Amino acid sequence: MCTNKEAMDEVHGSILLPWGWLTVTVGAAGVRRLDVGRGTPTPLPGMWAEALQAYAQGAALDPALPVDLSGVQPFTQRVLTACRAIPFGHTTTYGALAAQLGIPHGARAVGQALARNPALLFIPCHRVLGSGGRLTGFRGGLALKHQLLAHEGIGTA
Repeated sequence: MCTNKEAMDEVHGSILLPWGWLTVTVGAAGVRRLDVGRGTPTPLPGMWAEALQAYAQGAALDPALPVDLSGVQPFTQRVLTACRAIPFGHTTTYGALAAQLGIPHGARAVGQALARNPALLFIPCHRVLGSGGRLTGFRGGLALKHQLLAHEGIGTA
């Protein structure tokens, strides 16, 4: 839960990209949330708008852009941090990510943690696929997941 001071430090902005409206909430420590859906033209702070526009034009998002995970449970933070390291144009599976984190039978737990990803795109959970490359689970919807993967040059099963 955020305090009044945290709420005052937040900036909300929306940007229209080829996949629709993205609404971003940025706090002093970085991106707190990115939502997909309806938006209104509300200015987004410069570096965030520039980063998302560059991504839409085919550039990778800079992994150094700060994301605020302060309100996220420790296990979920571990999963999101590992997910953030998946390079542009590459994928992994829930099972492989779980094994990387030292929980070889934890694919479902990894999927549940990724479902709590507050900062889509900045934490590229669209790059995590089900076994055999299947498109499964994505807070933005499977159609958007497919579009983002195709944008990055990744074919899906």
